[in-house]
Amino acid sequence: MADHPMIRLIVADLDGTLLNSEHCVTPMTEDAVRRAMAHGVLFTVATGKTYPSTTDLIQRFGITIPVICSNGTLVHAPDGTILKRSPIRREYAIEAMQMADEAGMVTVIYAGASLICRQYDRNLAELVEHGEPEPMLIQDLIGAVRTEIDPDKIIFMNGDDLESVVRFQAALEERFAGRAQAMRSGLASLVELIPLGVSKGTALDFILEVTGVSAAETICFGDNCNDLEMIRRARIGVAMAQAPEDVRKEADYVTRSNDEDGVGYAVHKFVLSNSHGMRRA
Repeated sequence: MADHPMIRLIVADLDGTLLNSEHCVTPMTEDAVRRAMAHGVLFTVATGKTYPSTTDLIQRFGITIPVICSNGTLVHAPDGTILKRSPIRREYAIEAMQMADEAGMVTVIYAGASLICRQYDRNLAELVEHGEPEPMLIQDLIGAVRTEIDPDKIIFMNGDDLESVVRFQAALEERFAGRAQAMRSGLASLVELIPLGVSKGTALDFILEVTGVSAAETICFGDNCNDLEMIRRARIGVAMAQAPEDVRKEADYVTRSNDEDGVGYAVHKFVLSNSHGMRRA
């Protein structure tokens, strides 16, 4: 009998974690995850992106449990059905959008499986390059939020001036302290605003409830601050080698980088190793 519960669930962030710099899953990592799944271990993904960015991976790995999207504001069934939603308050969204307009930031609304913005520019092209769907264009974005659009989260971008993104994050943090949370996740060109108390960690709690798996039977992988809450909840929280220092300090284990089979290496170490009590088929 193993000296601790076996791992029954693997949860991996996408960009910078499961996906390498070419936005692909490396063969070694894919093989490791597939071998774990063949032994009955559940696998899913957790991303700051929309549901459409996960569909290829859902099909590729045969994921059968919910996926975490939009940094935990949405949990989808594998077929796209929304199982849990934690949208940001409309008045907060409008207030932040007005701030963004004054600061020269590009606003992108995340609503369900859609991106909504005023115009397609190089900022939006960067999102699409990272697997997001083509955006819906609405010129009167603030008016649409007032009347019909219910945002899950909002991102603000300026790929031409990365320092302005840092300044805008500070402005958001000061304005929305105690009301909503501003965070950086993934691309250096953006900062986002999501509801207070919502994270990939709270979405993970929902998945644990519906699957009957405990946190003590879970391994979670991430590379940025938006992954911290699920890394903290897991029995084994794994940070990628290239993650910021504060993320690596919080993790139970620091693996190799996403370009060096980091997820696959840790799956071998903590899930496939006989010494860690993996269930045999």
